[in-house]
Amino acid sequence: MNIIKKLPERQKDPETCCASVKEGKKYINPWPSVTPREGSSEYSKSKIIKGYMKNYFSGKEKHENLKVELNLQAILDYYNNTNTTSATTTTTTNHNNNIAMQLTWLGHAAFLLQINGFTILFDPFLSRRASPISIAGPYRCKERGFKKFSELPPIDFVIISHSHYDHLDKKTIKEIFSEKQNKNRTHIFCPLDLKKWFIGIGIPEKQVTECDWWDDYEVTRIPEVKNESTTSSLPNQENENKNENENETNKNENENEKIPSRKITISAVPAQHFSGRTGFDFNETLWAGWVVKSSDASYYFAGDTGYRSKPDNYKEEEIENYPSCPAFKQIGNIYGPFDMASIPISPALPPHMMSPIHSNPRDGVDIHIDSKSKHSIAMHWGTVLFNALNPIESGPAKLREELDKKNIPHEQFHETYIGEVIIVEKK
Repeated sequence: MNIIKKLPERQKDPETCCASVKEGKKYINPWPSVTPREGSSEYSKSKIIKGYMKNYFSGKEKHENLKVELNLQAILDYYNNTNTTSATTTTTTNHNNNIAMQLTWLGHAAFLLQINGFTILFDPFLSRRASPISIAGPYRCKERGFKKFSELPPIDFVIISHSHYDHLDKKTIKEIFSEKQNKNRTHIFCPLDLKKWFIGIGIPEKQVTECDWWDDYEVTRIPEVKNESTTSSLPNQENENKNENENETNKNENENEKIPSRKITISAVPAQHFSGRTGFDFNETLWAGWVVKSSDASYYFAGDTGYRSKPDNYKEEEIENYPSCPAFKQIGNIYGPFDMASIPISPALPPHMMSPIHSNPRDGVDIHIDSKSKHSIAMHWGTVLFNALNPIESGPAKLREELDKKNIPHEQFHETYIGEVIIVEKK
């Protein structure tokens, strides 16, 4: 059983802990780093529209160079080794007791995080179309690596960054909750004003927590001891079994007291983006990144975010003249350093349109630095067909170039294949 407790609110300050801002019914990005910039004839409106139309009706691009190979055994081994308790075992077993956390990319912005025995799924867009209709919209052209959620461990938490279809996928959410192991167990964390969406598709209100930026929640796992004894149902053993069961219950209660609980904290943090699903709800729900910490490890999920707005024809040597979003340094100062982070590196084109709300590889490296990440995994690339101006394979090569410019080893920030498990060992 997971017990969720909200921790005291942090004092907000624009310079150190910037609050979310809502004007009327709409949230805004409260920084100069989202200032609109100039477009160019190179990226005319007609060219941009053609770019979207080319991909939005596609279902063929497979991006053959990106491997899909889910290491399901490693995922299950971690779960089994950190969630095995019994009436004959006074501690939670952990054969892999050097693993502080492990992270698996499932494509685009979807990640499976396993930390301190908890299983957490971020932004699971795991169906084919990021769209309200099945025949058009951004197309996920790579498999997810598994067929049914019953193949995975029970999901403790699904954490959502914002309401866009490629991050909040109704089909996947309903699939998760349709599994018996998740139905009454899985809990949603989402940004402000998004809770009603989950309730609207049948998720019980008690299984959804919505958060403002800088909200912190402590989660405590109270272990449930499994009764490994076997009893007979023969009539002449009824009284004997009753006494045995009573003794076993008392024993289990005592064992419960000996088994240590597990704890993590889950925190919502700022991101520079926007929200909307219908065309009539623009920015009516908040967007966020997320931090998850245990006593042994820390993880930062940047969500979908921009870093600094730039015009189409910006010059590399002038880029520092455009203000960057200060929230990432605040995140690093309050919660960092991070043992691992997931940071977006695409789409980048056209700059005047994408840069206020998405990160290119250079932006991703700056977020890596600002947030004090020790090891970052590239996301938001390679999986989903968006505007044809941004090739699906673009991102990693440019990322390595940007790392070289700042003398950062490639091992500190890199791409993975879908299904690869990245491990952080205990210190």
